[in-house]
Amino acid sequence: MRRMVLFFGGSLLLFFVIALAYLGLQALVLEKSFLVAQKRAILEDLIAQREKLVVEVAELSSLERIRTIATERLGMVPPERVVYAVVGKEILGKNEGETYLVHQKPESGER
Repeated sequence: MRRMVLFFGGSLLLFFVIALAYLGLQALVLEKSFLVAQKRAILEDLIAQREKLVVEVAELSSLERIRTIATERLGMVPPERVVYAVVGKEILGKNEGETYLVHQKPESGER
């Protein structure tokens, strides 16, 4: 009889320990799920803010806006003519990022 009581008491204790462990794990999973949802909300806010900043940078770096500021605020005027500098065989200042090769005239004795 005593053996039976110990067996049922031990089984009941084991059941409660397993139930408590299960509930503890569920609480941890729920807490982590809440933190993930919180981080996702923060990430979405940051992505929206980044998109707004990209649009603002595009508006601020618009060539028309820069030209307007240069002429109206700074008093700059467009050039009347463009002068290109020839250095060696290359023309500098033709277009940004482009290099144009110029054929060199042969010396007076060469053909």
